[in-house]
Amino acid sequence: MNKFRIEFKDGATRTASVKIAPTLKKFMVHFRRPTGYQGKYGFDWLRDEYIYPIESVAIETPPSSGNFTRSKKALCKNVASLKTEYKKDVLNPISPYGNDYYPAWLSIFPHTTTAQFKHGSRMHKDGVSLDLEIEALESLVKDSTELLFECADKNVIITPNKLNLKNLIGNKKTKNLGGTTTRDYYLATKKINIKNTTTPLKKHEEIKVFAKLGTQKKEVGKLMIYKNNRIPKAEVVVINVNYASSIASLRDDYQYLFKKQSFNQALIRMDVATDTKFNLDETIRKYPTDPDVISLKNNFIAPSQVDANTKDIQFHKDIIKLYEKYGKHSPGIGMIDGNQQKTYLFYTNILASSSGFSTLGICSLDTTTGAWGNSYIIYSTGLSSKHTVTHEAGHSFSLEHSFQPGATKYEFYQGTTDNIMDYSQQDDATAGFYHEDKMNCYFKWQWDIMRTDRSLINTY
Repeated sequence: MNKFRIEFKDGATRTASVKIAPTLKKFMVHFRRPTGYQGKYGFDWLRDEYIYPIESVAIETPPSSGNFTRSKKALCKNVASLKTEYKKDVLNPISPYGNDYYPAWLSIFPHTTTAQFKHGSRMHKDGVSLDLEIEALESLVKDSTELLFECADKNVIITPNKLNLKNLIGNKKTKNLGGTTTRDYYLATKKINIKNTTTPLKKHEEIKVFAKLGTQKKEVGKLMIYKNNRIPKAEVVVINVNYASSIASLRDDYQYLFKKQSFNQALIRMDVATDTKFNLDETIRKYPTDPDVISLKNNFIAPSQVDANTKDIQFHKDIIKLYEKYGKHSPGIGMIDGNQQKTYLFYTNILASSSGFSTLGICSLDTTTGAWGNSYIIYSTGLSSKHTVTHEAGHSFSLEHSFQPGATKYEFYQGTTDNIMDYSQQDDATAGFYHEDKMNCYFKWQWDIMRTDRSLINTY
């Protein structure tokens, strides 16, 4: 309430009180993934370190010299293109107060009865709880501002659908984006829960975030939810390759990794169709004159060891050819060029190593067409690696390395992201920012690629 002195024509003065409505402060709201994320749902966003020079990166100078220096770089080498990618498929793009805004993406399974939608899942029946990042574009105050969360599709359940801003702005944080550029923000952890019930989403949906103070209302944020009315299935044949009386042991939780920590992000249902064995000793003994048996034997540089520099790829090809001929669950052909609808995972105690370097796993590749195949192998040093199990499977669903020049859609510096298709080491062989146990995510544009892979089964 403000008081003013008013002078009238007769010379008299009086005091009057005028109520001035408070002004809605300027800020934006971003949805973020809580710490401790393990890949149980899909979540992707344009991260600051991808487009700003925040993190220290190993740079080889000059190229191919073996000499590395470290400097702060944007982790993506195609920043402008990457920004465009994160505008793709966004409904009703916004630019609050003239600022660029890139919504985060969430992918979850619909929780439905079989009658409602037979490909629903209990995986996200309790929804997903997300953090809220309040980016302050000016100093914020603890007034009566409310955040309203709205979605046109009533099968998207938002809990709560209203929050008081004053309860979200505790300790202000400042992030340096490189040089003199900074960002002020507040982080409120696990403040909003999102789930999809009853009916799947036939198109990408949006949750709009409005700031409201009195009669003032402004859209200040958005979350995109990936459509989930098509849940393709991938069938995996898992094959223990026995050699020299040695039985390999793959990590016990590999099916859990497939179903709840990787391909579920792309809304792909991964089913292990068969868990079987392939006895190399018996095959070699039965078919000693088979050219592929002879080739396989020539790959060995020591008992149960192949050369990681020259023979690991050929050894995998020979295993594929022999299994196509003699394997109990052989598809006949198509494991190299991907021309069939099962994925074949071979694992073995055979070591692929040379000069201190070991190959953990390899995926088949049709060198004629450049298309990834439907088979991959995990060698002895990769049997316990969570990252290897999902990384090589990612290749089989058409994904390149995140750092592959000229091959991947967007090139990142090696060993700098938590993406499954990255490596855990940077180019100078130092540890990356992420230990492989934290490499749990696929990008939204990788979801798009995997969901079009020709090995997927859409009718089942």
